[in-house]
Amino acid sequence: MVRNLKTKKLQGFSLFELLVTMGILMMLSFLVFPVAVNKAQESKLESYASQLATDIYYQQQRCRFKNITGGVAIGGNSYTLFDGNSLAEATDTDVRRYPTNISFTSVSIQNGDTIFFNNGEFKPVSYGSLTLTDGTNYIEIYINREGLVGYEKL
Repeated sequence: MVRNLKTKKLQGFSLFELLVTMGILMMLSFLVFPVAVNKAQESKLESYASQLATDIYYQQQRCRFKNITGGVAIGGNSYTLFDGNSLAEATDTDVRRYPTNISFTSVSIQNGDTIFFNNGEFKPVSYGSLTLTDGTNYIEIYINREGLVGYEKL
């Protein structure tokens, strides 16, 4: 019995089998990688939209409970939280910038590009929606006339 084990040759995989296996794995990775990258970009864009919706809600609550006027002004790839009757007359501003590939494609706010809250009011003076994009994915952020803020993927 011991003699039989010594005489058997151990065999491994051939070079062809290894190359075929590597080729299959590479084809699978080429299929999965773009999907994973797109999901990561989509998740990052959704995070930016969530932050903007939260900041609009925050500014709305500040104006209501601190009895001040203020708003959120939308720019190309940034937005500004401000206290005052307009961005030009603001007493306090906080600019939030996005990376260069993130931008607003459409701003459909009632009075231009600024969501405005009167002092002590929950309902906005100007309301509407805006679309945030990274070039491939789109998310719409909205505030309605009752003051409800939200976002959804397009």
